[in-house]
Amino acid sequence: MQIDMNERRQAHREDISEPVLVCPCDPECPEEVCTTLNVSPNGLYFTTTTGHYFPGMNVIVTPNFRADDPMQREYVGDVIRLERLEDGIWGVAIRILVLYNPGDCTDTELPKIPLFPTS
Repeated sequence: MQIDMNERRQAHREDISEPVLVCPCDPECPEEVCTTLNVSPNGLYFTTTTGHYFPGMNVIVTPNFRADDPMQREYVGDVIRLERLEDGIWGVAIRILVLYNPGDCTDTELPKIPLFPTS
């Protein structure tokens, strides 16, 4: 069995196609509902025709989005990879950082997210 030495993923991906609401934290960028191509416990990958995403961009995502479901969970994430696909389509990889709690934010300020928790 050959191992890909370039593989950096820490969690297995599942090929799941489901709607995801993506809300960039930049108020100049519109939110959109996209479809995932795969998901993992700590991230997701979707395609879009919108070109405003960039590595490091903070977003709030709602996986398995249903407009009529008031009990959905939202997560703060960041864009970690962009891929230019064919015909003006972009592949966007999002890393999930933390469960989003709107009570922790004021206006557009995000909560402080410890990327490297201290023990």
